[in-house]
This record gives sequence, C-alpha cells and structure tokens, in this order.
Amino acid sequence: MFDFFDGAVFTLDLNSTQASTDFGATGGSIALVVGATVTGSWSVTFVHETNTALNQTFAVTGASQLINFATPENYESIRFTASTAGINFFKIDSLSASVTCYLGGTGIATPKGRVAVEDLQPGDQILTAEGGTTTVRWLGIQPIDTASVTPAKAFPVRFAAGSIAPGVPSRDLYVSPDHAMEIDGILYNATALVNGRSITQAAQMPQDGFTYYHIDTGTHELVLAEDAASETYLDAVGRDAFVNGHEQADAPIIAEMAVPRIVARRMVPQDVVDQLSARAYALGLTRVAQVA
Repeated sequence: MFDFFDGAVFTLDLNSTQASTDFGATGGSIALVVGATVTGSWSVTFVHETNTALNQTFAVTGASQLINFATPENYESIRFTASTAGINFFKIDSLSASVTCYLGGTGIATPKGRVAVEDLQPGDQILTAEGGTTTVRWLGIQPIDTASVTPAKAFPVRFAAGSIAPGVPSRDLYVSPDHAMEIDGILYNATALVNGRSITQAAQMPQDGFTYYHIDTGTHELVLAEDAASETYLDAVGRDAFVNGHEQADAPIIAEMAVPRIVARRMVPQDVVDQLSARAYALGLTRVAQVA
C-alpha cells in the first residue's frame, strides 16, 4: 500500500528488473487499485523507459477506482501529480502487472474433444464459452524459471474440479495468477478468487521450472479450459517475451473485451464469495497451505 499526500509530484521508481519483468516482458495487463480514501484531484502517469510518447496518463476520479490497461511497453516509473491546491491525499491498495495463460497440460475444448493446450497448433478450431468455435492463431510459449520469480506473482492458481459450479471445471484447472475466469458475465483474476480451500495458489513448483501457454485467437474472448469459461491471450505483452515470439512479432494488437474485470479479492461481490465457499463445502475441501 502506498500513501500520497500534499500538493506535489511524487514518483514511484521501478528498478530495471521490475520494469522489464513486471511491467513489460511478462506482464499481461497493468492494474492499479486506488484505496478507500481520496481527497483532491490527481493524475497518474506510467512513464515509458525510453519514449515519452508512449506514456500512459489517467485521472484519479474517486475512491476504490480501478485503473486497468493493456500495453506491450515497459515502464520505468509511475508519476503521481496533484492538480489542486492545498492538501491532497489518496492511497493505492495494489499495483500489479498480470500474466494471463494456462499451465501445460490444461485441457482445452475443441470440436474433436479435449486437447492439451501445448498440443494446439495454429489453424486448430477450439470451442468458445458461447457455444461457437474460434481459431488458434498462435500459441505463445513462456517457460518460467522457478528459482528467479516471486511465487505469489508467478506460481499457478488451482481451481479444483467443481470449485466454480457442479462440473465446472470438470478437472483441476491451473492458470497463471492474473488469468481471468468468467463468472456470471464478469471476469475475475484468479488470485482474486483464492479461498484457501477449493481455489488455491501453489506453494511449490518444480525446481527445474514449468511452462505457461498463451492461446492467441486474434481477439480477446472466452474459451473452455477444463470446461470452465476462461480468457484467451490478451495482447498486452511484448511478443519477444516468448521463446517463439518472433513468429508473431508484427501481429496486430488485441484489445480487451468489453467485460468488467475484478482484480482484487476485496472487490469480489459477497454472493460470489458465498457461492465459491458453498462449492468448497460441498466438495469437502479444507484449508491448505499456500504461497505467502
């Protein structure tokens, strides 16, 4: 949590590793959640590390605001500017960049049945959550070095079979921390739904690393991962972050679908919390150890 106050300019510097890893090379989207207290008028500028023309500026309009945007660029700092005289104050509850992808072995629904995500090929048809089909344009491959990442930002979140609804997902589903699942017309980042029982984040992963896969269909849409509605690749990452990124270096940018997204646990509606808790109870699942 960060506190900013008084009529001045404050800059939050991002070191070179953080700027390239969290806000560019492996980020999926950037989400800043304003806290419950806001006074005065503020703007927030994400400062590009080499080209100011690529800066992104947003107005802070009120408490509990979510500033969420997708970008393939890297940022070296975040500048907070008070535009009204006198004492100005607000808090930031969280600031994160997301990786949105599936762990190897995840079953994706296709017209021919379940196919492991890593076995998909460009041109393959897969099923959408709406009952139609879409075409795989590219499969991004992203190896993760277990020893060099922050577990809370990189280790997968597990949705136990039946944790969302009876039979949804149909098998245990593992996605990256900020990969979004759809529930009742709203996208929820996986970590926002963690309850320590039916939805948990891995505390350990193989020491020799693991691999995430991104399904690019040319648009941001919902497909079926282990029969649960789940987002495709959101084009907010520099393609050179992937071992096969050169294959799509000049691909058009993919815009985020016009669906509300919840990125923080405190923003999840109580009825959804209760629904997931009831599923955990029905499955007889108890609290397990998770990543700190």
